[in-house]
Amino acid sequence: MNKSILTFLLISIFMTSCSNEDTTETLSVVADFETEILLGENQAIVSLKNLSRNATSYSWSFPNGTSDGLNEENPTATYIENGAYTITLVASNGTQTDTKTIEITIDSITENSYVPYRYLENDGIFMYYETENEAVYRSLIPDAFNMPSRMVVFAFFNDFYKLDYGASPYKENALSILVEYQGEEFFHCVYMPVTDEHSMWAGILGLGLPKTMGEIDFYREDPIYRGEALNQLGGTMDMRIDTENYVIDSDAKQALIDLQKLKSLQIRNGKIVVVGNSGGNDNSVIQTAKQYPNRMTLTFGEASLRMNTEEIAFDHPLDLTPSQIIGGFYLKNTIPFGLTGNPF
Repeated sequence: MNKSILTFLLISIFMTSCSNEDTTETLSVVADFETEILLGENQAIVSLKNLSRNATSYSWSFPNGTSDGLNEENPTATYIENGAYTITLVASNGTQTDTKTIEITIDSITENSYVPYRYLENDGIFMYYETENEAVYRSLIPDAFNMPSRMVVFAFFNDFYKLDYGASPYKENALSILVEYQGEEFFHCVYMPVTDEHSMWAGILGLGLPKTMGEIDFYREDPIYRGEALNQLGGTMDMRIDTENYVIDSDAKQALIDLQKLKSLQIRNGKIVVVGNSGGNDNSVIQTAKQYPNRMTLTFGEASLRMNTEEIAFDHPLDLTPSQIIGGFYLKNTIPFGLTGNPF
């Protein structure tokens, strides 16, 4: 090859290489985040949504707060007192760092004076369905409430396996029906066997819940979760959520969200009370689980329910068999909460 041609090629390659290097830009790291506050029992949980750009690692600081995710991308922090707090994020890509600090104000933490203990962790299966047994449905509605435009039942198994103040873990099985009161829809619990006598009396006296003793088992056989219950009259309920390869459609998901937002009414000492979780969170559990994925796990699944009342000689809530399943899911929760029973 001609030496002049070889020299020209080498110069061209060198110039092209230099040109490529010169045009490569180093993207700057930008630390950014936003917060959302969820009120719980005697505490506030702050969810951090990381909006940083061009970063690969993160370090969070929560003075006067606690968190298990100081290096997670989207952690949560817990505060037990009202006040002003700073939250700092340091974002890095290995060579550059950027820092952002936000000050938040928490002023709505309240103490719940009713429940003698808090639920620290629990999991269970939950479903909503329609029924066609109008005679039994009507018989279960107290005189204070009216028949709703649709007959919807909320059924669940819940395992409260971790409580504070030395309270005994227990399991719960329940049926609530949709009722109408003062032109609005509410749920009203009509059936609730439990496995702990203290919980039974606390629910009856404090919240007006129809708690009785029963035998309840809950099985976690991922991807299938199921509950089995036997009440004192010999009636049984077997419920199952199969999460394998299940995809919920948007309409069914929204229907569940809408139903979960409805409040629950009970009658305690002749007066109507609203039963709810402490903290005043108005979101559905589906929305809350999406906001706090490291504290709540919610998985939709195919729901099925079998109930047997052959041993019971009269109309019973377990006679409300499904005619159409609206939807169901498995839920594991690690956000502590208590129960409230405030006058309507």
